[in-house]
Amino acid sequence: MNKWKIVLWVIVIAILTGSIVAYRMWNKPPTLVEDVKAMSVSVAEITGAYAADETKANEEYLNRAIVVTGTVSEMEENQDGKLVVILAGDDPMATVQCTMRDKGINAETGATMTVKGFCNGSSIFGVLLSDCVPANR
Repeated sequence: MNKWKIVLWVIVIAILTGSIVAYRMWNKPPTLVEDVKAMSVSVAEITGAYAADETKANEEYLNRAIVVTGTVSEMEENQDGKLVVILAGDDPMATVQCTMRDKGINAETGATMTVKGFCNGSSIFGVLLSDCVPANR
């Protein structure tokens, strides 16, 4: 009978420990891009890396904080109502789409802009960055 009590207590302690860990993980605040050290790249560098070898580029950039500088080629609003700034380098076909986190970002077409955000890989529309903020913050 003593053996079963020990087993029962071990199970209860394991369930409580697992519950506490799960609760803390669930309620963990999101990582802000401002709090993460970022690597700086140009539009041409990151789009060239994805064009050359997407798998290798994903190993280097995916889910990492990136600072990108480029010329604002256009701005649009996505389906969530967030501003998307499209940065171009020397080649206007090589673009980086930066979904801005905050509203009220001032950007003008043709101006040079530096943004910091998390890399989400590439699509047919270019390299995608999310949770972006102006890098001069």
